[in-house]
Amino acid sequence: MLFRRTITAALLVGLTAGLVFSLAQALSVNPIIFAAEAFEVEAPHDHGTHSHGGDLFDNDNAEPWAPQDGAERASYTIVANVLAGIGFAAILLSVMSQLKQQGTARINALKGVVWGAAGFAVFFVAPSIGFPPEIPGVEAAPINNRQAWWIFAVVCVGVGLMIFSFARLKYKLVGIALAILPYTVASTHPKGPIFAHPDPDSVIALTQLHQQFIIASGLSNLAFWLVLGVCSAWILNGWVLKPIALSAALKPVKHGQEVSTDA
Repeated sequence: MLFRRTITAALLVGLTAGLVFSLAQALSVNPIIFAAEAFEVEAPHDHGTHSHGGDLFDNDNAEPWAPQDGAERASYTIVANVLAGIGFAAILLSVMSQLKQQGTARINALKGVVWGAAGFAVFFVAPSIGFPPEIPGVEAAPINNRQAWWIFAVVCVGVGLMIFSFARLKYKLVGIALAILPYTVASTHPKGPIFAHPDPDSVIALTQLHQQFIIASGLSNLAFWLVLGVCSAWILNGWVLKPIALSAALKPVKHGQEVSTDA
């Protein structure tokens, strides 16, 4: 019962947060991405030395698949955001539920804001310190290095924040040390300028777009996490754990432990 209610709640909360996130991206993030893509310089291809007759092993001219601009691209973005929202909502609801049933944490709408802010700090701010959000045209580090450091930062900061918030006083320093640990390990960045565009004016424009992109990404992610936190807290109290609360309230009655009101 509790598991089914938690999953259903995660679907509803994730759908809501994912749609809010997609709207925020459409209004603030996507225009910056499109503007940056206009500065992309295609690498020249030698079309005279490769066969286009169907050689399955000739991949020199093959380009990675990407959704078409317009409705297809927007649809894939919305689906990805909703799926991410469902996954994060499931994690939030599970942790909130466990802590509330143990009596470790009180969950309400205001606390939901705090939980959402914590999720934003762990999943956006912490990895962005090492690898800020990037627009098209940025000379980025290898994807494997970025992914490994992202996971390392999120796990360390997330666990450290949990220890600092809920563990005993003598363990709180461990939580702080764990949250700092990722930043003692240097994240790999390519050497040289951040933009390799040959036109200096384009580099200036891309730099300005990059700064705007970091702010827009931060605000859209903050909206995403605040919706996740508040909605998760609200639905946890109002629906997921309500049968357990009612059962606990009726338990004395079932065992004949009513308090007499006779004088």
